[in-house]
Amino acid sequence: MEMVNFPDSFLPSCLISLLLLLFLKLPTLGSAQFAVIGPAKPILAQVGGEAELPCQLDPTVSAEDLEVRWIRSQSSDVVHLYEKGEDQLKEQMEEYRGRTELVRDTIATGCVSLRISNVTVFDDGDYRCLFIDGFFQNETNLEVQVAAVGSDPLIHLEGHEKGGIRLGCTSTGWYPEPQVHWRDVRRETIPSLSESRPQASDGLVGVVATVIIREDSAGTVSCSIRNTRLGQEKRTEISIVGLFPRTNPWKITTIVILSILGLFLGNCGLVFWIRILTDQFDL
Repeated sequence: MEMVNFPDSFLPSCLISLLLLLFLKLPTLGSAQFAVIGPAKPILAQVGGEAELPCQLDPTVSAEDLEVRWIRSQSSDVVHLYEKGEDQLKEQMEEYRGRTELVRDTIATGCVSLRISNVTVFDDGDYRCLFIDGFFQNETNLEVQVAAVGSDPLIHLEGHEKGGIRLGCTSTGWYPEPQVHWRDVRRETIPSLSESRPQASDGLVGVVATVIIREDSAGTVSCSIRNTRLGQEKRTEISIVGLFPRTNPWKITTIVILSILGLFLGNCGLVFWIRILTDQFDL
């Protein structure tokens, strides 16, 4: 049998090509290793409270030896990193230092949660949870919705305007921007004259709203401020009976008396001057 002789360069080239092919195929071969499942709905958290961001491997395999990252979706900055069986906090964003904890009670079944304490407005938004195993990684997206209910509304009289009275309603400490509703004694909605929502340095939103109440709406007026995320509202009422400008009856009587007196004095003066003129002509 005649032996086939390969060129000296054939085997190294073939070996390199094979290794390269295997390297390129690794992610594809591992693409069926696991999927990452997150919550189907946004995670609701109140300012000052806690938020838990759960992630689950599918199938349920242990995540103890995997790298797990939570990052902000927009910036890709690290919120929390778990690697080599420990929390790695060197890369953690400054805003989250001392506020995150990895809940590992069920890590053996591939389920972990990131707990964020002392929630602030700036925690609101999208996150990504990544599991990394060598060359393979998979992830899921999570949304945190932060909410806050502010102070009781304060209603105050700002003055009289356009035949009515102008009322102001103020409150602070809301998130996100709340809805404002004025209602009269018949529970009918009165449109605001103006509304503004100033934002404080901590991200919380205030409310400044004004309204003009006509005399036909006199009675009890309420200002309600509602957080639509939580479905909660705060409401304050004020009685405006007797606050509308009215003409003083004594003022009317005085004006009438002065008018009559002025007319009388005017007539008296006219008679006096007529007599003087008459006497002069007689002379």
